[in-house]
Amino acid sequence: MIVASGLPRFHRPLRKALDDKTRILYFYRLQNFDTGSPKALAGFIDALDRSRFEPLFLAHGEGPLASALAARGVKLVPAEAASISYRHPVCSLRQLRRLTARLREIRPGLVHVMSFGWNLDLVLAAWMLRIPVILHVHTPEEAGFRNLNRFAAAKVLFCSEFERRNFGHLERIGRKTEVLYNAVDMERFGRAAPVRHAFGLRGGEIAIATIAQISWRKGIDILLETARLMLAQRQDLVFLIAGPDAIGEQKFAAEMRQQAIADPVLRGRVRFLGPRQDIPDLLASVDLFFLPTRAEPFGIVVVEAMAAGLPVVVSRVGGIPEIVTPPNLGCVVSEVAPAAFARAIAAVLELPDRGRSMGAAARENVRRRFDSAVVGQRLGDIYREVLAARGK
Repeated sequence: MIVASGLPRFHRPLRKALDDKTRILYFYRLQNFDTGSPKALAGFIDALDRSRFEPLFLAHGEGPLASALAARGVKLVPAEAASISYRHPVCSLRQLRRLTARLREIRPGLVHVMSFGWNLDLVLAAWMLRIPVILHVHTPEEAGFRNLNRFAAAKVLFCSEFERRNFGHLERIGRKTEVLYNAVDMERFGRAAPVRHAFGLRGGEIAIATIAQISWRKGIDILLETARLMLAQRQDLVFLIAGPDAIGEQKFAAEMRQQAIADPVLRGRVRFLGPRQDIPDLLASVDLFFLPTRAEPFGIVVVEAMAAGLPVVVSRVGGIPEIVTPPNLGCVVSEVAPAAFARAIAAVLELPDRGRSMGAAARENVRRRFDSAVVGQRLGDIYREVLAARGK
């Protein structure tokens, strides 16, 4: 690496390298790979222009996320990152010294953190070294008065306009904010093939799929009650639920599975599939996607269902109305209640083509707005803008 002569040693890794690629150091604090935020991270890296950017991941141990990123050719950089506190100045200074030294070794051109976080040593060390930082908000957060991350961030990205509007003390981060929707790989869903027999579906059955963590927030109880209402009227429906138990909601999840077994109306007609790695094939095998969630920052599973060409029946909450925009793309239900969802699903299934033309329109809309190529181009533009602002 060639460095301008006379540049102080402190700044050497911070000037733009004359290499062909800019290193982007990503960080996410958890190691799971079965929820929205880590999958969104993988989606952004999949969409990244590898001819211009080299992705690195700050890995604090082994786990499903690190394994998934390594399989994508992402270099894993072992290091610890944690919050610091003014109440523990000596410990905090040690953390910052450790991280600044690590960043000098890594030499990233930009740090991208998949949360807003609170006084994260990685963020503050990058700030001290004049490495631009992007914070990416996927869950409800706020810019607390004592949160130094709000000063350190060169840009704050939000997964939806809903999350941006509802961010606490948005005024404190001013013009730094921008909405960047999560990406979906249209080719991946285009390659999927129906395997109905693998899910126990018989000819003539109409399969309705939900992909979600088994939690109260995702409305799994609402789904069961909707299924009860509909199965009382017709026996050709099967409800498939793919997803893991939400952390801390194992009791709720167990109750939902027990209801599906104990209730003779639901037995055999509501099936919990657990976590799945074959989501494109699952979506290619069903007739309709249904998500009765009570809250949703964005809703990547809705985008995936639309990418699969399925009609969708979803809640009018969070960022979902930003995805399913005109009525011909899907059915967005304002009243988050079983009877309202049952009516909406029945209306779609009563269409001459059971909503397939709706699904086809949704797929084309997703291609224009959420495809990896589109999102990857915008992400690259954001990186270049931030780097240019820092004189990179």
